[in-house]
Parts: sequence; C-alpha cells; structure tokens
Amino acid sequence: MLEVTDVSFAYGEKQILDGVNFSLKQGEIGSLIGASGSGKTTLFRLLTGLIAPRKGKIIVSHLPLPAGNLHVTYMMQEDLLLPWRTVISNMMLTSELGQSTEITQSLRREAVQLLAEMGMAGCEEKFPDQISGGMRQRVALARALLQKRQLILLDEPFGALDVSLREQMYLLLRRIKEKYGTTILLITHDFRDALSLSDKILYLENGVIKNEWTIPPDLRHNPFAMGSMHENLRAVLIKDQKEF
Repeated sequence: MLEVTDVSFAYGEKQILDGVNFSLKQGEIGSLIGASGSGKTTLFRLLTGLIAPRKGKIIVSHLPLPAGNLHVTYMMQEDLLLPWRTVISNMMLTSELGQSTEITQSLRREAVQLLAEMGMAGCEEKFPDQISGGMRQRVALARALLQKRQLILLDEPFGALDVSLREQMYLLLRRIKEKYGTTILLITHDFRDALSLSDKILYLENGVIKNEWTIPPDLRHNPFAMGSMHENLRAVLIKDQKEF
C-alpha cells in the first residue's frame, strides 16, 4: 500500500535522507522513531507530496506521488483548529466541502460518534479555547480519521495525552484500521507507544532506516515475547546513545 524505495532528500548541501527504504501493507500500523533531526518530519512531508525527493520513488495505493497524495491525510503536531469554529465544525471543515446535505449529515453523525469514543461527548459545540490542549489534540485526530483516507500520517499524536487516554487512542486506531483497512504511520519519541500500537517499527537515524522490527498479531498477546522485544528495542536505542 505504501512503498518507499531508495528515497533521498537534501536541503542545499545538507543531506537529510539518504536511501530510505520501507513498506507498509494495507491496514498496517507503523511507527517511525528517531532522535530530533533524524529526518522524520522531512519524510512525512515527502509522503504528502509537499516536497519531492531528489532520488527514489514513493507509491501510495499503487499511485506514485504526487498523484498518490489524494489518499493521504497528515495530522501535524499543532492541532490547527480554527478558533472561531466549534469542535464539530472544525472536524467537518474538510469533509463537508462539495458534499450533498445527506452525506454531510451522515459525516456529522460519524463525527459525533468519534468524539464520544474519544471521551468528548457533549463537547461538539464548544470552541477550541474552551477545551484543554489534550482535548484539542483529540479533535485534530478525530478530524484526520473522519477523512477516511487510505494512509494517515500522525506526527506525535499522543504528546498531550495521559496514560489512560493513550490506551483509549490505541484501541480507537486499531478499530479504525480494522473497520476501514486504513494504513497508519506515526512519528513518536516514545518507543512504548510504538510497541503498544504498531505492526512495524522503523528506527530512523541520520537519514537512514537503521533498524526495523515487525510485531506479528499473535505476539501482542504474549507478555513474555513483548517484554523481550521491549528490552531488545531499548538495548538498540541505548547502544546508539539515543534518548527516548
């Protein structure tokens, strides 16, 4: 579904990505981990088609970028909620354009349901300045999910959430991918998020995918195997003297 082949990118003479290769199947959740400055955000910008690689190719849903970006949604670290629109109207902003009244009403019902699943029932008509930072982040995530694109890119989606809400988001994202076959790739600085959620973990260092771990579905239900993978991942990161 997502194929990144030998992708390189530089700003002037500064090499940011150098021969990046990885793939995600339809319905897989991938996590991209790496220290600040390793090239994670640049890779996300490439995946949206906002910038083009100097070398290599990116294919989304069998279409090379930039055509493939029609299937991509990108949630940035900033929630980008419009202060003059309510929570529900912020969610509907991109989904309602060019749609019939019937479709818009159906999307609104889905938006209300998503908010309820995120613990925000009753907040539909509140404005962004009336809710907390963590709630704003959940609204931004719900807005991205509502677009139902085949590939969702999430940049630090759990940064402002406490432990219990993170667990709820893990479950919600898994339900979304199972219901719609959505492929999800997220940036995270917390490898525990990656282990709890992902089918595949990609470790980016100095513009290169240095390590890759795959987590089979049956492994997730084996606490001993997951504990071993946790220690293996932690040991690699400590050995490379990275802080996560």
